[in-house]
Amino acid sequence: MRKIHVSRKLLSKYKTIEQAVLDANDGDHIEIDAGVYREKIVIAKSVKLIGVSSDPEDVILSGSVTIIENASVSVKNLTFAKSDLGLVIEKGHVEVVHCQFNQIKKYAIDVKEQGHLSLTDATIRHNGIGLYITGRARAEYCAFYGQLGSQVYVGGKGRFIMKHAHIYQGQSTAFNFDQQSKSLIENCQIYGHHSENMQIKAQGQSEATFQDCFIYESQSGAAQSLDDARISFQTCKITDNYPIQLNSEGGQLVLRNSHLETGDIAIAVRNSGNAQIENSMLTSHTNHHVTVEAGSIYVYRSTIKFGEKSGITLANNAYAHIESSDIFGHHLPQVAASERARLSIKHSSVFYGKHYGLWLTENASAHIAHCRFYENEFNQIVIADQSEAEIDDVQVFEGSQSGLYIKDNSHAMVSNSVFYHHHDLYPQIYVSNESTLSMNESRLFDSYESGIRFEQQSSGLIEHCQLTGHYEAQIDVRRSTPTVRECLIENGGTCAVRLLHAGGFIENCSFVGHEHNIAIGGACETEIIGQEADALRQYAEALSQTQELEAELSNEEVQRAMKKAQEEADREARTAEIVGLVEQLEERLGKK
Repeated sequence: MRKIHVSRKLLSKYKTIEQAVLDANDGDHIEIDAGVYREKIVIAKSVKLIGVSSDPEDVILSGSVTIIENASVSVKNLTFAKSDLGLVIEKGHVEVVHCQFNQIKKYAIDVKEQGHLSLTDATIRHNGIGLYITGRARAEYCAFYGQLGSQVYVGGKGRFIMKHAHIYQGQSTAFNFDQQSKSLIENCQIYGHHSENMQIKAQGQSEATFQDCFIYESQSGAAQSLDDARISFQTCKITDNYPIQLNSEGGQLVLRNSHLETGDIAIAVRNSGNAQIENSMLTSHTNHHVTVEAGSIYVYRSTIKFGEKSGITLANNAYAHIESSDIFGHHLPQVAASERARLSIKHSSVFYGKHYGLWLTENASAHIAHCRFYENEFNQIVIADQSEAEIDDVQVFEGSQSGLYIKDNSHAMVSNSVFYHHHDLYPQIYVSNESTLSMNESRLFDSYESGIRFEQQSSGLIEHCQLTGHYEAQIDVRRSTPTVRECLIENGGTCAVRLLHAGGFIENCSFVGHEHNIAIGGACETEIIGQEADALRQYAEALSQTQELEAELSNEEVQRAMKKAQEEADREARTAEIVGLVEQLEERLGKK
């Protein structure tokens, strides 16, 4: 190994770096004095280029260095500046330590398919693109800022690892992942990119993983995944990115053990995109926390809370699976599904909402199992506009309106569930406008209003259920035709069942502790089998007696009116007779 000294001094043997490289052998060290070197260098040898000053700005290479023929090159304490290209690695390996790359028009560092780069303690600023990688690269303890294009581009089949870096205030993306590239970014801070692109962009079939990173302060969003690309965030904090923090337009987003806060929308999924949220928290967004349209999302062991609109919204055939998660504190429906969207929610809690807990509309469907809905200020679960839901082992309680509201040709199947403590003015379950409810093995108790109300041509089957402690009718049927079979209805107030212009069936139910077991009004066609089987006959008899009494009362009133009229006529006749006699008397007196 030789040490070759490059200096601009008069008596120096090597006044240019290129001369030293041409004369060097593999393993030689080329030490470079302070100065500005305007040259283009091609290196096909395994050598080291070392600036003798500890300040890289003292040794400036205003040109380019190209590595070829599998050379292994080390570059230290240099600044690449003010040229068309900086460092180009066509074929070989380059280790760059404590260097700067400034004002390079195209690529500060270009790592081609057969190139390998190790970059440590470097500053890359105000270039076209900072790193352009289609080969292999690793960067640690670096700073990237102010590039005109992407700060880092990884494409082709490139592989890139970055650790402990700051990437900030670029005029385009911080990272652009493309084609079939794969990247790992750890312990980095990424902030201050405000172009039409988000801070992080993945497209093609690229894959990128961010771990222990802080991504913040952008007016164009944090990250977007396009095409078939995949971006994963693990133990990251993502905050203050507007209008959308994470966006999937056909690609895949994975969020694990991470925190999204303080933005407009936390996650948007569209156009067959997919998002997975695990062990993460989404909080304090001014719009919907999660919106999914024609895409899908999986939420597991996560918390979605304190949003000014909804927690999760699904539309246009979207699909969501929510499991072992908490959703609370939103000002619009906490979970909303419309336009044929499908939802599966298990082992989760939806609570403390300022609006509905769950809202299904426009042919949406849901499977809800082992969940709790409580203390939502509007109806806790709403199934509307030809939507349907399967509800199994669910607790719905302490609501400010109804626990379950089914309307507009919708359908719900409820089993093994519990409803209790809803507002005094609302039935716990409300079935309206040609909707249906199938309910079995469930309990409804302790609410002032009715347990279940059917109205407006609704129907259903209530089977093997227990209703206890409702002050109004425990089951209230109005112009509807449900079947209530083998239920225990006990300890209520006004009545167990109220039938108003109703049909359907009451079969083999037990009634205990009411003022009236069955109250009937209007034209009632309900069939009652078992206890209270004679209620309809008694009602018919009472109705007939009432009609007869009304008829009798009506005849008496006619007789009294006729008698009164006759008396008045007789009185008028007598008055006329007396007037005639008086006139005759007056005539006689006049003649006298």
